Amino acid sequence: MSFMEEFAASVVQLGQGIYAIDQQMVRSFLIVGTKSALCLDAGVSKADFTGLIRSVTDLPVSCCLTHTDGDHTANLDSFSRIYIHSDELPLLKQEQCAAGAEIIPVVEENCFDLGGIVLKVVSCPGHTPGSIALLDEKAGVLFSGDTVSYGPVYLFGGHRDPERYMESLLKLRTMAERGIFNTVYPSHNTCPVSADIISDLIECTMGIKDGSLKGCPAEMGRPGTEDVMLYTYGKCGIYR
Repeated sequence: MSFMEEFAASVVQLGQGIYAIDQQMVRSFLIVGTKSALCLDAGVSKADFTGLIRSVTDLPVSCCLTHTDGDHTANLDSFSRIYIHSDELPLLKQEQCAAGAEIIPVVEENCFDLGGIVLKVVSCPGHTPGSIALLDEKAGVLFSGDTVSYGPVYLFGGHRDPERYMESLLKLRTMAERGIFNTVYPSHNTCPVSADIISDLIECTMGIKDGSLKGCPAEMGRPGTEDVMLYTYGKCGIYR
């Protein structure tokens, strides 16, 4: 599937101050506080992101990227301020951004104070070198990007690192076990989901590594994916 395809976009309210900009195969999130708003990711295909955001709020809005895969960056030119993890900067295509856009690197535990909602950066590399999630500790919610979902999570091709991905999953599971969050808002598939799915992703990743899981051809129908295998454990899947 080409990221150049057009997908109709709609806004769906998921909770107090939490909205999904849904484009069928992927969702971005609009998180609205009392002082400002943050758009997490920028969609899979061109859409009127400014109009969609303004249908919800007139507050100042910035964009934060969970990572730079093409299905998360299609409408970056709608924003004059873009936050991205410093390790992801080499993968950002500058031509996708508005001319003169301010690109601001973030790292672990940087915070966005939107007024009544504080989102903390959680570094979780593996899917890409600078993948992040955002944590609303007060609400017990993790906006996980592509790191946590039923998937299938992409762990094939350039920039993927299964070892670091496993480390990130173990870190997130520890956080969940400590009660820091219990609900996950992923960019793909069902949303929201329980933090319990992190354990299934860990088992799937371990099974791929030690050979105890047997994959089947992914049959993705795109050049360069002929050898990709799909591995599943519980409700989760990983392309490798």
